Amino acid sequence: MQMALDHNKDLKVAMWRVNEYLAQYQIVRSGLFPQVSANGSALKEQVPIDANFLPITISPITADYHLELSLAYEIDFWGKVRNQTSAAYSEYLAQVENRRTVILTLVGSVAQSYITLRQLDAQLLLSKGILESRKEALQIAIDRFEGGLTSKIEVDQSQSVYEEAVATVENLEKLVPQQENLLCVLLGEVPHNGVKRGKTLGEFVLAESVPTGQPADLLTRRPDILQAENNLKAANANIGVARAAFFPQMNLSALYGVDNLQLSRLFKKASELWEIGGSFAQQIFTGGALVGQLRLSKAQKQELIFQYEQTILTALREVNDSLIGTKQTKKVYQADAKQVAALKDYLKLAWYRYYEGQTDYLTVLDAEREVFSVELNMIGAQADQFFALINLYKSLGGGWVLEADGVAMKYGDGS
Repeated sequence: MQMALDHNKDLKVAMWRVNEYLAQYQIVRSGLFPQVSANGSALKEQVPIDANFLPITISPITADYHLELSLAYEIDFWGKVRNQTSAAYSEYLAQVENRRTVILTLVGSVAQSYITLRQLDAQLLLSKGILESRKEALQIAIDRFEGGLTSKIEVDQSQSVYEEAVATVENLEKLVPQQENLLCVLLGEVPHNGVKRGKTLGEFVLAESVPTGQPADLLTRRPDILQAENNLKAANANIGVARAAFFPQMNLSALYGVDNLQLSRLFKKASELWEIGGSFAQQIFTGGALVGQLRLSKAQKQELIFQYEQTILTALREVNDSLIGTKQTKKVYQADAKQVAALKDYLKLAWYRYYEGQTDYLTVLDAEREVFSVELNMIGAQADQFFALINLYKSLGGGWVLEADGVAMKYGDGS
């Protein structure tokens, strides 16, 4: 998990996107304050010495020294700048929640990917054991056939189930490295085989209890809901911006400075210059652009209202589905375990009856196939229990996502 938080590329993108929106908010927010600037100049120039327009007493070399401070401020009577700032801040918060969504998805994907890898490991180990067993059974069938004890039918039947096990092993030996590659990408690493393993699937510990309800305070932790909420706030503020465009834009400006041909007299009273004033601008005819912009902002808000409601409904469905999943996957695993035990007894009896000549070899092979198939399914059902818990954790908003977000921002490039 820590490796993924430190190195995953999608998370890096989400981090820097947050910085982009934070910078945009800072730019927009600056409009709430007066804009002060300063400029100055020192200029010395020479006109042609033989210029006939210069009196004899005037030097052809002249200097000019200038320094001024200027101030500009937009009077936000109609709330345009305030609403722009509010919209930018809500969009920034939405991106923060998007980053947390990426974190929640990432850690869930890492957990699911690793459990899938350990599931494939367990199935591969089982399949290799079955392959060795069937290889020995095939050799016994060949020996019995060559000794005249059985027909070639048993050899063909043994050969068939042996090749079936070979195909299963080869398929799993393909899936395991592919799963390792997927896990490496989630960790931000170059895909490679030989990913370090920890506990086996059978050593993982299931949670003893899970939430039985779906309180609203758990859903408010979900980053996707909070992101939708902030997008809606931004859209509402954009309506205020569109409305303000119908009214005059009013500005104040002021300037104070000094200007003199002699540096020593630059800050004398006689060198002062200043101006103060105000201006306004009003759009009179825009061909319906202002009305259209307001209508667009309102439509976007209504769209986001329904998106927000849909996000909540989806969250409630995911919580319910996950709660059902945690209960049912446990029952499926228990049923598979009982079925495996019953089939192993059946297989043992089939062998006894076969040795006693009371049944044919095909009955034994069918029993072996059933045991092998259900054992593979049982391993899958065991993994499904952890997948269901991961989905439940994600549907409830994680709980640790804020802590993980802090860790990622502390050690990531986006801090």
